[in-house]
Amino acid sequence: MQTEPALSRPVFQPIADATLAKAFKCTANAVVITDQAGKIVWANEAFSQLSGYSEAELIGCSPAKLNSGKQSHMFYSDMWHTIMSGKTWRGILVDRRKDGMLYTVDEIITPLHDNDGNITHFIAIQHDITPRSQEQERESFLAYHDVLTGLSNRAYFLSEQQQAMFQAKRNQRTLGLLFIDLDRFKDINDTLGHSIGDGLLVAVAERLRSAVRKDDVIARMGGDEFAILVKDIQGIEVILAMANKLLEGLSQQFVLDGQIIHTYASVGIAIYPNGCDDPEVLLSQADKAMYQAKKAGGNRYQIHAPGTSELH
Repeated sequence: MQTEPALSRPVFQPIADATLAKAFKCTANAVVITDQAGKIVWANEAFSQLSGYSEAELIGCSPAKLNSGKQSHMFYSDMWHTIMSGKTWRGILVDRRKDGMLYTVDEIITPLHDNDGNITHFIAIQHDITPRSQEQERESFLAYHDVLTGLSNRAYFLSEQQQAMFQAKRNQRTLGLLFIDLDRFKDINDTLGHSIGDGLLVAVAERLRSAVRKDDVIARMGGDEFAILVKDIQGIEVILAMANKLLEGLSQQFVLDGQIIHTYASVGIAIYPNGCDDPEVLLSQADKAMYQAKKAGGNRYQIHAPGTSELH
């Protein structure tokens, strides 16, 4: 709960009912009470454990002490407007513990009124949902990323490709698609083992990341196949320069578990627009061009484009 300046209000009166006080103190949920100006006047043990701060460290402070920066100013403004109007607010909040770790809570903030109906305090009750939030983030990551390399997967790549093609068509821009397959990967995997093979794929992913621009999309399509979506380019020269950079980078030796490994790559290139608006077809064109490069001996690229059949 982030606060805004407020006028002085009646000071907090301690909870008079002993049973109620004990219930708040012992509840598993984190509970904190602030005055009308947003300063903490009471916190239970669960809140201290969750935030990492002792009650003494919290008293007199604003809950903004826990601000993680994950919520926008507008988020807090809306929350403040709701509770200052006398209504209960509920939402999901990411806070920061004393040790710097983030945690996620489902929070309810309720205004407390005096006998005249004036707001005197706010009581916030938090339910820690960090494990659930982390699991959801993990599931979301796995749905769109390759577990081994951390790159995007085929599903995410096709989604991004479709959006990029739409934007390119609307803005009359060009985009390029590079389909990459490692040469000799099967031999390396069979002779040196899957552990080395997996390590090589991770190392290749890192070199691909270093060769592309910030907004380009890299994906592992499966096995030893990768794809790169190069958005919003002026012409084919940008794609050709990137293809040469990739071939040079991947031809440099890798050192994995003390072993020196040499591999190369075959790259197929498709350019959009080319008369086809189907992402799968464009990907297939780049894939076929890659196989033609591989058949020609590998360590080269081939362009698939209307009226163009060019090996390098």
